[in-house]
Amino acid sequence: MVDAGQVASRKSNRSIDPRSRHVTGRRHFFRLFAGETVALIDELQGTPQCRLVDLWELPNAELAALVPQICPGVDIVPQDGRTCARIPGNGDLLALFISDEESEFIFNRFDGLHTIGQIACELGTALAVSEEESLARVRTLFLRLVRMKACIPSNEGPPRNVSLPE
Repeated sequence: MVDAGQVASRKSNRSIDPRSRHVTGRRHFFRLFAGETVALIDELQGTPQCRLVDLWELPNAELAALVPQICPGVDIVPQDGRTCARIPGNGDLLALFISDEESEFIFNRFDGLHTIGQIACELGTALAVSEEESLARVRTLFLRLVRMKACIPSNEGPPRNVSLPE
């Protein structure tokens, strides 16, 4: 049986240097600061900016103009009827979605070349569903992958002539 004195001495031996928390905090701060600075410069040069958390609030017409791409460094791994990903900084294999024809059709177009509107139009034609329905399906998968840190809108300005109903 272990007495309280032994437990207390073990805990004190494993103490964490309190300065390490500040280093992590500073790194996080400077990473955010750099990202905000780049966004501000782009905004001043006429490239509209949007925070990832704002994507869920975008109207369909604006979302349709986004160009989704898989995040750099993300490894895509098909496994057991699912499409999975290994996200940098997280060694776990995350299940992105169940691999079916529709999901694969959408996912394969998240290549940094197609807008969400173009993907929705192609999906609507392939499945013979309305533009609203196909956009809802593309939107759902895109936002799911953004939430899982596997996909982001491309930094290059998407074409602004895409129009879909809101």
